[in-house]
Amino acid sequence: MKKSFIIIAASILFVGACVFLLTGCELLDFNKTGERANPLTIKVEDFSVFLFESSEEIYRANVKSTAMWAGLQEQADRDLLYAVHYKWLYDTYSDWDEHRQAQLHEIMLEYHPQPMAEKLIQEGKQEAGLDEIIEFMKVDRAYAKNRSTLVDFYSWYGREYAMPHYEQVVPALQQKVDLANSQVESGFDVTGYMEKETGIYLKEKPDSLELLLNMRLIGASGFSRDKDSLYGIRWSDKPEKIWSIAFNELSRPFFRVFTGGWSFKRLAGKLKKDEQLMDKFNEDVPYTWEGWIESNLTEGFSRYLTVRMGIAEDVGAGVFIFDREYARALLAGFDPQIISLEDFTVQFLKQKYEI
Repeated sequence: MKKSFIIIAASILFVGACVFLLTGCELLDFNKTGERANPLTIKVEDFSVFLFESSEEIYRANVKSTAMWAGLQEQADRDLLYAVHYKWLYDTYSDWDEHRQAQLHEIMLEYHPQPMAEKLIQEGKQEAGLDEIIEFMKVDRAYAKNRSTLVDFYSWYGREYAMPHYEQVVPALQQKVDLANSQVESGFDVTGYMEKETGIYLKEKPDSLELLLNMRLIGASGFSRDKDSLYGIRWSDKPEKIWSIAFNELSRPFFRVFTGGWSFKRLAGKLKKDEQLMDKFNEDVPYTWEGWIESNLTEGFSRYLTVRMGIAEDVGAGVFIFDREYARALLAGFDPQIISLEDFTVQFLKQKYEI
């Protein structure tokens, strides 16, 4: 009897695993051996994310951050896609009565859109439609505070405003997604490419990364699903920028093979003598010191890869301190067949900072 129970239980687990693989293959892309083959997905932002983030953007544009959003008028004048969305932010709010405006104010005082959407993502409801989202909000404790207001507002807002506008902008966003994906050949093995270009072969493949193209001014919202990461990408980002973001995130596990070691941490500590690095770190950098140095490196490496692949003509302007210089150094002299990425990086830092 006990043996029969174990066999039945094992069968149920096997069937469940098969169902999971079949339903999740679009996001996770498993190969024949059961390993994740391609961790990268570039796609249009899901409605479950748009529902909450668009409501907050309406609030910011009309109530909280009016000057910042007003400054986008010039961009709307130049960009027909953004002009449609920009106008919608104002027309929508002005179309509401005082009751609906008050509901939005009440919600925005208690909630932030990022954790509201992330809860859906973590619970496997990223691709849910409006009805499923509302039913989930009725029972999950993440939405317990002012639940009746949340359910009433988002049922109405989602049906009358969010869904029609989402369906209007998706085709144009999809064109931008297709353009970004067209920069590489079909079936591009990004993990294999990263291993080839770094000369580092990871024991565990990188976790999944999703880049979600959206219409927001503040595009770079981040989400998590177990160990996987999802990032919002602005509608105006060009293919080279999108791929630079992808390579930056996917580079981290490769760099951490050596940046996590004590030898590199000691080297990083010596860089604190540089005032420019230290001033920027103290100003607004949300990392540890070693993480700050690593971010300069991965940003530079990502820009190097976009040039290597022919996606970008040059490394562009730096966004940190030495990322641009590092990218140029890589283009000028890095070959993983001749020197390891660790040795090249150490030599670059020692030479630049005279250590």
